Amino acid sequence: MSGAPDPLYVAARHILLDALEALGDHREAVVLVGARAVYLRAGSGALAVAPYTTDADLAIDPGILASAPLLQDALEAAGFSRAGAEVGVWSKSAPIAGNERAMVVDLLVPESLGGRGRRGARIPPHDRRAARKVRGLEGALVDKDLLRIPSLNDSDARAYQVFVAGPAALLVAKTFKIADRSGDSDRQSDKDALDVLRLLQAFPADELVRRMRFLLAHDASTAVASQGLAQFADQFGRPRGVGPTMAARAAVPLESEETVVASLSALARRLLDALADLRTGKP
Repeated sequence: MSGAPDPLYVAARHILLDALEALGDHREAVVLVGARAVYLRAGSGALAVAPYTTDADLAIDPGILASAPLLQDALEAAGFSRAGAEVGVWSKSAPIAGNERAMVVDLLVPESLGGRGRRGARIPPHDRRAARKVRGLEGALVDKDLLRIPSLNDSDARAYQVFVAGPAALLVAKTFKIADRSGDSDRQSDKDALDVLRLLQAFPADELVRRMRFLLAHDASTAVASQGLAQFADQFGRPRGVGPTMAARAAVPLESEETVVASLSALARRLLDALADLRTGKP
């Protein structure tokens, strides 16, 4: 982003820091995922479409999550409240230009680690509605790095060292999100595919290959990474596949549809070719 950041984005970062502060006793078990993680990793990049989101997604590792304080108690003490009947969705308002605007922080648990049930994660003694299960996040507990997340407000000196999902884990998670939303026009999020392009542009192929191989070799993430790689090939392996089509829609009119499709297809093919041995089952 050029110039001063949007006040809405500044407020959203403030709310994220509030959540990270509230979860201080659990911070080792927290990994930033989703669009916020993509933008921290990839920056503004070469795209004319500015990276922008107000929501924050925090993955939780149940294996190292402390039993106290309870997640719901920690967040409520910091001024967060449940967003209606939604599971794992926490809301807090921030003042923007004299008006209050609700910001959302989602607490997420990889589906394979969330216990029984359909939506709520079973991570006792924490409330089963404190966090929700999400497919495809296992890689974020494996491919991650400790990064510094500062405030965007000059009057707020806070900055926290937090685990942020790595590019391979983010690519895998995006493929699951795109697959889950396929055919659902009310939930379709074209910018998820544009986020894939941001990651492919920001990271050299050899680093993506190294991290993807790590995910595929790790017991905790091998199944999800294998499925994610297959989904990536299906979604982004063809110029007119669902991935490039979504990305182009998200970029137009600030970017040429032809340019976005060509760039995304070429970068996706480069990664798929480098991982061809794994996709075909060769040693």
